[in-house]
Order: sequence, then structure tokens, then C-alpha cells
Amino acid sequence: MSESKKRITLVDVVLERKGSMLFEGRKVKIPNDAANILRDFIGDSDREKFVVLCLNVKNEPTAIQVVHTGSLNASIVHPRDVFKVAVLSNSASVVVAHNHPSGNPTASVEDIRVTKRLVEAGCQ
Repeated sequence: MSESKKRITLVDVVLERKGSMLFEGRKVKIPNDAANILRDFIGDSDREKFVVLCLNVKNEPTAIQVVHTGSLNASIVHPRDVFKVAVLSNSASVVVAHNHPSGNPTASVEDIRVTKRLVEAGCQ
């Protein structure tokens, strides 16, 4: 008796451009450069936004994406979502960040946990 056949879905994976923004400098030379880009991008959002900033080998920003919009005080993100945009945009490195609508910049236990999880996933 032969096994039945398995149908495989054929797909194309694409990176869709949604617009652009200007960056005053050419490269991200210091952490504050990335922070300024991300601050300008997120703006005064009243929800937590987890953002990925993609950089090429020259540390030039090439893409930016909100990978998750959370509630007033939480943003859940999975490494797959962070690294998907990095792979699709051929990034050499990424900067990740999220805002705190409360204005309190203190990292929460969850912030630290997510950061460790992303570092572990990125180093594999």
C-alpha cells in the first residue's frame, strides 16, 4: 500500500515598501543616532511599539518596521518577527527598541526577558 501524497504550497516572500523617512546622518555611528531615528519614527504613540531598525554593513539604516503594537503597558514580540524583516531586507545588523508611553524609561522584567531572548536567538 502506498502512502498518500502531500501537497506543498508554493509561495513568494516579499518585503513591501510602505514609504520612507529621512535620516539627518548617513550612518548610525553611536547609539544616540539610532535612538533619534526610532524616536522620530515612533513619535508620541499612546501604545507600546516594538520597532526593528535594519542596518547594512556600513551601519546605514535601510529599513524600519513596527513588528508589534502593544497595549498601554505591554508589547509582546517573538524573535521570528524581529529577524524576518532583517532577513528580508538583507540586513547586516539590527537595532531593536520600544517606547514607554508612560514616560518612565525604566526597563521592566519583561523588557529584560525579551532582550535576552532576542540575543539568544540572534546568536544561534
